[in-house]
Amino acid sequence: MNNSKITEEHLIEALQLQCQQNCGQKHIIGIQDTSEYNYTHHRRRIKEGTLGVVGNNHDPGYFAHLMVVFDAETYLPQGISYCRLWSRDQQRKGRDHEASKKLPIEEKESYRWLEAIDQTRRLLNQTSHFTFLSDRESDIYQLWSKIPDEKTDLIIRARGDRLLFDQPLTMIESLDKYEIAGSFSIELKGDTRVKKSRRTALLHVKFKGVLIKKAKGLTQGHDVSKNVSLMLVEAKEDPSTCKEGQPPVHWLLLTTHDVRTFEQACNIINWYSFRWQIEQFFRITKLQGINLEASQLETGVALKKLGLIGFASALKILQLSLARDGTHNDQVNKYFNTQEVQVLGLLDEKLKGTTIKQQNPHSKYTLVSRHK
Repeated sequence: MNNSKITEEHLIEALQLQCQQNCGQKHIIGIQDTSEYNYTHHRRRIKEGTLGVVGNNHDPGYFAHLMVVFDAETYLPQGISYCRLWSRDQQRKGRDHEASKKLPIEEKESYRWLEAIDQTRRLLNQTSHFTFLSDRESDIYQLWSKIPDEKTDLIIRARGDRLLFDQPLTMIESLDKYEIAGSFSIELKGDTRVKKSRRTALLHVKFKGVLIKKAKGLTQGHDVSKNVSLMLVEAKEDPSTCKEGQPPVHWLLLTTHDVRTFEQACNIINWYSFRWQIEQFFRITKLQGINLEASQLETGVALKKLGLIGFASALKILQLSLARDGTHNDQVNKYFNTQEVQVLGLLDEKLKGTTIKQQNPHSKYTLVSRHK
């Protein structure tokens, strides 16, 4: 991990190369998000000056922003197209917040949301179409203004309400005047951590086109349009299925995809729900999986390189976990190299039992194919 000949750039390029080889001319769904890796429990072990701080401006660690891309038809992960690792300077907390708000987007941490898309499009230039998903933090006017084109669409959960360009209303005020387009039910899992009980939620769907106004803080020098045309898709739980004392399900999504029917609106909601997979990816790297934060390596450089290797492993785990129901078939050599496939074959021979139930039911050179 401390070998200077192996750099972060080399490891990121290896991740991107596999991604590029797998995607081809597919329609891909790119899901991006940020997580932080906190090493405060190993503070005394880490060599001073080799690692900055994370979100609380105190604990040593680093941030990781990734774009994981999926096949839009099979929903199987194809690779990691973008990865950026960084730490903050501990003196950052003294910076003038108002002054920083006026900086060009390219000089802010939030530029990572645009950079990840631009780099993914360059890397996967043969791809037939891109749909990029992300959560509230990426609801940035510059992204809406600069990114979409005939080959690129976005689905982002709205950070809050926005002013409309052509009406003296906000998005939500405008949507409230619309009739419900249709309804459907979903099964919600319980979560004792946030006091959420298991239930069947009835969701009402609305959608409409909106022309959103340029954010107030953006000046002419920010090189963005005065307005952006988007589709607004809402899924809101009926009060009859919401448990007392619990917040109702309420998704307010913005998208550049054309939405003209209830079925198309449901498709946008379904695609956005798949954003959970990047949460699962980061979960695999944390305590419940690889547990990168338990590492006892002593330099920031080594910890970040270990993180990149961990991301490669987490990707394989996610690929296998999503494929294990046998619904979709794919070639194993897209996810494992020749030597790894040979090792898997040897392990299969060694571990299989004498009965049918003790043997692998899948074909030898495919990831998820059942015997007929």
